[in-house]
Amino acid sequence: MNDVKMTFIEHLAELRIRLMKGLGAIAVFSVLGYLFRGQILAVIKKPLGEAIQLHAFDLFEQFYASLKLAFYTGLFFGLPFFVYQILMFCLPALRPSERRMVVGGLISGVVLLYGGIIFSYILILPQLMAQLSRFFSTGVEQTFSLTMYVDKVFHFVIAFGLGFQMPIVLVVLVRVGVISVETLRKNRKYMIVLIFVVAAVLTPPDVISQMLLAIPLMFLYEVSIWVSILLGRGERSA
Repeated sequence: MNDVKMTFIEHLAELRIRLMKGLGAIAVFSVLGYLFRGQILAVIKKPLGEAIQLHAFDLFEQFYASLKLAFYTGLFFGLPFFVYQILMFCLPALRPSERRMVVGGLISGVVLLYGGIIFSYILILPQLMAQLSRFFSTGVEQTFSLTMYVDKVFHFVIAFGLGFQMPIVLVVLVRVGVISVETLRKNRKYMIVLIFVVAAVLTPPDVISQMLLAIPLMFLYEVSIWVSILLGRGERSA
């Protein structure tokens, strides 16, 4: 790391450059998302299956949907580059132990974010679409707006990605002393109930979909406990 001292103005200049680079990466991927909007739409349509088609109800709806696809694509692929630039700006001000913790936390957060997104897209969304399209067996023809579907899909998978950040949040709370590992252990049964309540709210009204969300969240809760224990042991042995 570069330990050369910088003035406040120089720090601001570096932050500006870092932010521009991060936003530039998002912009580049947004342009690519617009250029390949047809292929991207084909990917996010897969959970619908062949029975349900998307419709444009406005002259400009396809254009607006293309812009949204471009924005979401840029955010999806450009976010790691943006986080990397922020990380490179912050690391020189941290001690070696703090650097390891921040780097580990950010890498874990990004992995969990994309893990939650991929998990929801592959396992949850197809179940959700199948259940929603069968509320009425006859007399109702399912029609989805193109822009509505694009928004709903990305909001849904992003919500799962954020939900998978639970271990990071819990470990940080333990590290700063807000809660303890013992508290997490003692309140495990209440947390399990809360997880199932959240799964029931976010998923279709069937047991399979609820379990598909609840089981990974319970696993991540246990991971949070063990990671907190291991980090505590590492500090004591250091």
